[in-house]
Amino acid sequence: MMKKFVVMLVGMIFILSLAGFALAQEKAKPAAPAKPAEPAKPAEPAKPAEAAKPAEAAKPEAAKPAEPKKEAPKPVVYRMGGTITALDVDAQKVTIKQDAVKKQKKVTLSVGKNTAKFLPGLKVGDAVDIWVSGNTITKIIKVF
Repeated sequence: MMKKFVVMLVGMIFILSLAGFALAQEKAKPAAPAKPAEPAKPAEPAKPAEAAKPAEAAKPEAAKPAEPKKEAPKPVVYRMGGTITALDVDAQKVTIKQDAVKKQKKVTLSVGKNTAKFLPGLKVGDAVDIWVSGNTITKIIKVF
Protein backbone atom coordinates (compact mmCIF):
# COMPACT_ATOMS: atom_id res chain seq x y z
CA MET A 1 0.00 0.00 0.00
CA MET A 2 2.80 2.37 0.87
CA LYS A 3 4.60 1.53 -2.39
CA LYS A 4 1.55 2.50 -4.43
CA PHE A 5 1.30 5.80 -2.58
CA VAL A 6 4.98 6.62 -3.22
CA VAL A 7 4.67 5.69 -6.90
CA MET A 8 1.56 7.86 -7.25
CA LEU A 9 3.26 10.75 -5.47
CA VAL A 10 6.35 10.57 -7.71
CA GLY A 11 4.12 10.36 -10.80
CA MET A 12 2.13 13.42 -9.74
CA ILE A 13 5.30 15.41 -9.09
CA PHE A 14 6.61 14.43 -12.53
CA ILE A 15 3.37 15.50 -14.25
CA LEU A 16 3.30 18.81 -12.37
CA SER A 17 6.92 19.50 -13.34
CA LEU A 18 6.03 19.03 -17.01
CA ALA A 19 3.04 21.33 -16.64
CA GLY A 20 5.26 23.94 -15.00
CA PHE A 21 7.57 23.94 -18.02
CA ALA A 22 4.63 24.37 -20.34
CA LEU A 23 3.35 27.37 -18.38
CA ALA A 24 6.80 28.94 -18.15
CA GLN A 25 7.10 29.25 -21.92
CA GLU A 26 6.90 32.78 -23.26
CA LYS A 27 3.58 33.88 -24.67
CA ALA A 28 3.49 35.22 -28.21
CA LYS A 29 4.10 38.96 -28.44
CA PRO A 30 1.37 41.03 -30.06
CA ALA A 31 2.05 42.07 -33.63
CA ALA A 32 3.25 45.61 -34.35
CA PRO A 33 0.39 48.05 -34.99
CA ALA A 34 -0.57 48.24 -38.65
CA LYS A 35 0.37 51.39 -40.58
CA PRO A 36 -2.52 53.41 -41.95
CA ALA A 37 -3.20 52.87 -45.63
CA GLU A 38 -1.83 55.50 -48.03
CA PRO A 39 -4.39 57.42 -50.07
CA ALA A 40 -4.77 56.28 -53.67
CA LYS A 41 -2.88 58.28 -56.31
CA PRO A 42 -4.85 59.79 -59.18
CA ALA A 43 -4.54 57.91 -62.47
CA GLU A 44 -2.20 59.37 -65.11
CA PRO A 45 -3.77 60.45 -68.40
CA ALA A 46 -3.38 57.99 -71.28
CA LYS A 47 -0.53 58.67 -73.72
CA PRO A 48 -1.23 58.81 -77.45
CA ALA A 49 -0.03 55.79 -79.47
CA GLU A 50 3.36 56.16 -81.14
CA ALA A 51 3.69 55.99 -84.91
CA ALA A 52 4.99 52.70 -86.32
CA LYS A 53 8.74 52.63 -87.02
CA PRO A 54 10.14 51.07 -90.20
CA ALA A 55 11.98 47.78 -89.75
CA GLU A 56 15.73 48.10 -89.20
CA ALA A 57 18.22 46.25 -91.40
CA ALA A 58 19.74 43.14 -89.83
CA LYS A 59 23.20 43.68 -88.38
CA PRO A 60 25.98 41.45 -89.68
CA GLU A 61 27.30 38.67 -87.38
CA ALA A 62 30.81 40.15 -87.40
CA ALA A 63 29.62 43.15 -85.41
CA LYS A 64 28.96 40.98 -82.34
CA PRO A 65 31.91 40.35 -80.02
CA ALA A 66 33.24 36.82 -80.30
CA GLU A 67 32.52 34.62 -77.26
CA PRO A 68 35.48 32.71 -75.86
CA LYS A 69 35.38 29.02 -76.74
CA LYS A 70 34.70 26.69 -73.88
CA GLU A 71 37.31 24.03 -73.36
CA ALA A 72 36.16 20.44 -73.40
CA PRO A 73 36.25 18.83 -69.95
CA LYS A 74 39.16 16.53 -69.23
CA PRO A 75 38.27 12.86 -69.61
CA VAL A 76 37.75 11.01 -66.35
CA VAL A 77 40.42 8.42 -65.54
CA TYR A 78 39.41 5.62 -63.19
CA ARG A 79 41.10 2.46 -61.90
CA MET A 80 39.85 -1.07 -62.45
CA GLY A 81 41.21 -4.41 -61.46
CA GLY A 82 40.58 -7.91 -62.68
CA THR A 83 41.86 -10.95 -64.50
CA ILE A 84 42.75 -11.01 -68.20
CA THR A 85 40.42 -13.43 -70.03
CA ALA A 86 41.36 -12.52 -73.62
CA LEU A 87 44.37 -10.73 -75.05
CA ASP A 88 44.78 -9.63 -78.69
CA VAL A 89 48.18 -7.97 -79.11
CA ASP A 90 47.70 -7.30 -82.85
CA ALA A 91 44.33 -5.53 -82.44
CA GLN A 92 45.47 -4.02 -79.11
CA LYS A 93 42.39 -5.26 -77.24
CA VAL A 94 42.22 -6.67 -73.72
CA THR A 95 39.22 -8.32 -72.04
CA ILE A 96 39.13 -8.06 -68.26
CA LYS A 97 36.89 -10.10 -65.93
CA GLN A 98 36.04 -8.31 -62.69
CA ASP A 99 35.06 -10.48 -59.72
CA ALA A 100 35.16 -7.96 -56.89
CA VAL A 101 32.17 -5.90 -58.05
CA LYS A 102 28.48 -6.45 -57.17
CA LYS A 103 27.88 -8.29 -60.42
CA GLN A 104 30.69 -10.10 -62.14
CA LYS A 105 31.33 -8.46 -65.50
CA LYS A 106 33.65 -8.69 -68.46
CA VAL A 107 34.92 -5.57 -70.18
CA THR A 108 36.76 -5.38 -73.51
CA LEU A 109 38.97 -2.31 -73.78
CA SER A 110 41.36 -0.93 -76.35
CA VAL A 111 44.95 -0.17 -75.40
CA GLY A 112 46.46 3.31 -75.71
CA LYS A 113 49.60 3.96 -77.79
CA ASN A 114 51.89 4.42 -74.79
CA THR A 115 50.50 1.33 -73.02
CA ALA A 116 50.80 -1.07 -76.00
CA LYS A 117 54.47 -1.72 -75.20
CA PHE A 118 53.42 -3.58 -72.01
CA LEU A 119 51.14 -6.11 -73.80
CA PRO A 120 53.82 -8.67 -74.77
CA GLY A 121 54.62 -9.22 -71.06
CA LEU A 122 51.03 -10.17 -70.25
CA LYS A 123 49.15 -13.44 -70.72
CA VAL A 124 45.62 -14.79 -70.15
CA GLY A 125 44.99 -15.40 -66.44
CA ASP A 126 47.20 -12.55 -65.16
CA ALA A 127 45.71 -10.29 -62.48
CA VAL A 128 46.10 -6.65 -63.47
CA ASP A 129 45.34 -3.13 -62.29
CA ILE A 130 44.41 -0.80 -65.13
CA TRP A 131 43.63 2.89 -65.46
CA VAL A 132 40.91 3.62 -67.99
CA SER A 133 39.82 6.80 -69.76
CA GLY A 134 36.63 6.20 -71.74
CA ASN A 135 37.19 2.75 -73.31
CA THR A 136 40.97 3.11 -73.58
CA ILE A 137 43.53 1.69 -71.16
CA THR A 138 46.02 4.43 -70.26
CA LYS A 139 48.12 2.39 -67.81
CA ILE A 140 48.36 -1.32 -66.99
CA ILE A 141 50.23 -3.02 -64.16
CA LYS A 142 50.56 -6.78 -63.66
CA VAL A 143 49.73 -7.62 -60.04
CA PHE A 144 50.69 -11.33 -60.10
